[in-house]
Amino acid sequence: MTDNASLPFELSTQSLAGWISSLSALPAANAANLLNQVLKQLTRYHGTAANVLPILINLTPLTLHLSNGLTNVARAEADIATNTKALKIAKLAIQLLRHLSLAFCHTVETKQLDTLQNQQAIFYALQLVGYCLRSTALFYEMPSATLWKKSGLLYSIAEELQLLKKPISSKQQEFKLQNSIEAVVKRNLLFALCAPNRYPSLEITQLFQLANRHQDRLVIGKSPSSDSGFFWNLGSEPNPVPRTNANLPRGSVYISSLSLGQALQLGELETELNSNVQSKVALQLNGYSNIFASVVIGPPMPAHLLEGFVAVSAHLQGEEKLSKIMNLSSQSSRGRSLARDMSLVPLEHEKSFYKPLNASIVSFPEHGTSLSLLRNVSKQFLVAESPTPNCSTGDIGLLCREQQAARLVIVRQQTRHEDVTLILLEPVLGNVAIFDIENASNSGQKAIVIGMETDHPEILLANGKYVVGGKISLLYGNTLYLKACVENTPWLVRFRVGVDL
Repeated sequence: MTDNASLPFELSTQSLAGWISSLSALPAANAANLLNQVLKQLTRYHGTAANVLPILINLTPLTLHLSNGLTNVARAEADIATNTKALKIAKLAIQLLRHLSLAFCHTVETKQLDTLQNQQAIFYALQLVGYCLRSTALFYEMPSATLWKKSGLLYSIAEELQLLKKPISSKQQEFKLQNSIEAVVKRNLLFALCAPNRYPSLEITQLFQLANRHQDRLVIGKSPSSDSGFFWNLGSEPNPVPRTNANLPRGSVYISSLSLGQALQLGELETELNSNVQSKVALQLNGYSNIFASVVIGPPMPAHLLEGFVAVSAHLQGEEKLSKIMNLSSQSSRGRSLARDMSLVPLEHEKSFYKPLNASIVSFPEHGTSLSLLRNVSKQFLVAESPTPNCSTGDIGLLCREQQAARLVIVRQQTRHEDVTLILLEPVLGNVAIFDIENASNSGQKAIVIGMETDHPEILLANGKYVVGGKISLLYGNTLYLKACVENTPWLVRFRVGVDL
C-alpha cells in the first residue's frame, strides 16, 4: 500500500512547489524519471482523493513540459527502434502522460470525490489521455488499450453524473480549446478515427491539431442513426472502430463524422494538412461513400473471399508447402523418367485444398464467401457485394478470381445497400510470405511478411501486445525488429520492420 510517507513531498501545495523547484536543477531525463516514479505511486495512492486531486492538477504543467521535451529529443534520432537510449526516452515521454492520466482516473474510481471534483478529475484525465495518444502515435507505438478502457469508464461515470456537457474551464493552456468533458472525448475519438499511425510525424501533429480545433463537428450519442459510420463499445472494444451491419452491444457510443468529412472534402475548414492527406482523411471519415457511389453499371465479376487471419495464414502456409514439394520434384538430379517415378507429389487432399495463387476460383476452398466485384473509379480500392458476407471490417482476406492470382486484402468498410452488403477492399501491395514464429506462446502463431526483399518490409500479426524495438524471430528465417506500428485493429496489427543482422 502506498501512503504519503513514501512520496518525496507532503500533500500540500507548498511542499509540492519545493519538490518541483528541486527538479529544475536536474537534467530533463533525470527529472522526468523522478516525476514518473511519483506519478506511478499516485496511480495506486490509498489516501484521501480530495487531497490528491490538487496535487495532480499542479503536476500537470510539469508533466506536459517534460513529456514534450523528451518527445523532441527522441524524435531527433533517425531510427528509434535500434537506438536503446532514444527508445527509453520515447517510452518515458509516453509513461509520464499515461501515469498522470491513470492517477486522475484513480481519484474518480475511489468514489470519494464530490460532483465538481469528479468533473475536474475526469476532464484532466481525458485531456491527458488525448496527449498520450498523440505521443504514442508520434513514436508509432500501439495505442494503449488500458487508456481506452479507462476512457470508457470515465465517459460512463460522467454520463451518469450528467457532467458530459457541463461547462468547465482550465488554466492549462493546452486544455483551453475544449470546455466540456464531451468535447475532450470527441477530440480523442476524432484523432483515433483519423488513423494517425499511417502518416508521417508532421501529419500526425497536424491531425491532432485538426481534432483539437474541430472536434465539435463530430456527433456522438447512444442513439443509432444512418449517419453513424463508427462506434465505440465502452464495454470491450478499446478504441472506436467502423460500424458494421450487425447489432451493436448495448451501451455503445455511436459516432457520426460525416459533417467533418464533407467539410474537409469541400475545403471549408482551414487545416495545415496537405491536400493529399486531407482527401484521404475526408474519404475515411465519410465512410468511403464517394467510392461506393462511383460504382458503375456493368456485369459483376464473380470472386471468392477467404476471411480472417487464421484462415488466410493456413491457406498461405498450405500453398507454400505445396510449392516446396513441387520444387523438390523439379530439382531432381536424375533422369526425367526416374524423376517422374521418384518425385515427391502432394497428397490427394492437398491437391484439392491448396492451389497456386494463380489458380481459378473453382478450386478455392468452400469455407470462404462468394461475392461479386463491381466496377468503380478508384485505383486503390475494390468494391464487392454479397448478400451475407462473413468478414469483419479491419480484418484481412484472400481474394480469388478466376484465372487471376489471389490477392491479400484488408476489409476497409461495409455498408448495407438494398438487399446486399457493399464491401470495400484494399489490396496489400508487395510479395507475401508466411512464416511460423519461433518460441511463440501459441504454437500456431504465424507472421505474414510483405515485401521482405524491399527496403521497407512490413509484417502482419494477429492482434496482441507488441512494442517498437521488439523482435519477431521467424522459424528457419530472419529475426525482424518492429520499427513502427502503422495499423492496429481488433483483429490484426501491421508494423514496418527491419531485419536484425
